[in-house]
Amino acid sequence: MHATTRPRRAVALLFVLLVLSACAAPTLQTEPLPAPTRTVVAAAALPTAAPSATPPALPTPQATATATLRPSPTATASPTATPTTPTPDPAVGLPCPDPAPVKPDYAAYTLTADPWPTPDATAVLPPLSLVNPLPTAGRNAGYPYGSDGSGRYLLHNGLDMADEDDALAVAPGDGHIVLARDDIDELFGWRCDWYGQVVVLQLDEGHDGQPVYVLFGHVRDVQVVEGQRVARGEPLAREGTAGVATVAHLHLEVRVGANTFGATRNPLLWLEPWSGSGVIAGRLVDPDGRAWQGVTVTLIDKEGGLLNTFTYLDDPDHLIRPDPALGENFVFGPVAEGRYTVFVEVQGEEYRRTVEVRDGQLTTLEIVTDPYRTPTPAP
Repeated sequence: MHATTRPRRAVALLFVLLVLSACAAPTLQTEPLPAPTRTVVAAAALPTAAPSATPPALPTPQATATATLRPSPTATASPTATPTTPTPDPAVGLPCPDPAPVKPDYAAYTLTADPWPTPDATAVLPPLSLVNPLPTAGRNAGYPYGSDGSGRYLLHNGLDMADEDDALAVAPGDGHIVLARDDIDELFGWRCDWYGQVVVLQLDEGHDGQPVYVLFGHVRDVQVVEGQRVARGEPLAREGTAGVATVAHLHLEVRVGANTFGATRNPLLWLEPWSGSGVIAGRLVDPDGRAWQGVTVTLIDKEGGLLNTFTYLDDPDHLIRPDPALGENFVFGPVAEGRYTVFVEVQGEEYRRTVEVRDGQLTTLEIVTDPYRTPTPAP
């Protein structure tokens, strides 16, 4: 696959239960990145016969996202102070549910019941600035954020990586440890004993006025204690098989606003891309703005190499959250800088868009499909 930068050797222990493909990591970029730019490729239906190894010429980017103005506070004549909801303690879990939750049925190649969140031009873009905790690890591209692993698992709200050298995972940024223990008797995930051993770092730097937490799950050999301050790059823990994991790997989450299972964002929008690479965040929606769920999206490089991902699945609790500034429902990253064709087929129609990935930056696009057609029942 040519869409990644300098693939490394195969990771021998990488995800027996999950792996479909893994990407390799070159030297980690440590210099500050330039501010991400918003490049939006205008959507239009372009049916074609089959994926082409030669992408069409890149059209002139057209900004289509419109700013959503936030309402100004309304003065009230009442002298009574408005009650405030207490902020949950990020180091305290919820009681274990009894019985344990049951995996919902997720519907692929269907639309969300309600319109998908649209990009908010007034929101702060995700930073692409956190240190990769395992810079030489392979990543499981077959079970991305918002996917159910082709129907086998719960929706994935993080990024899985495994390092054959069994290296210690490091802090993605400066902050303090709010959690460093097991979750056997506390709920921090889908159920108790979900992560087994968990480390949660609250970053010093918030995002758009909200706190940011980075969670390491399924770990062992924990190097830190709760309340400890840590610096960017300081070792935290080693990948393991605690909780629901069956092979050693690190499960990484980024949580914004609260240290809860439903507050995650796609980690690919937060980690530094490898040197010479960038990230693509896309939207696949119908004309009414409803998102297509569980659809395969293919990235084609100039040599015909292919990389697949899937649009986010939704569930009744809306556990998978797009970034407010992007409203994305699929992400590729990191991929080498250059021009690519994004290809998708929905209800027999094929759509292609050309995007250009720039070093250290975020590229966005939107594909609007034809309206949904109710399938004709088989005779």
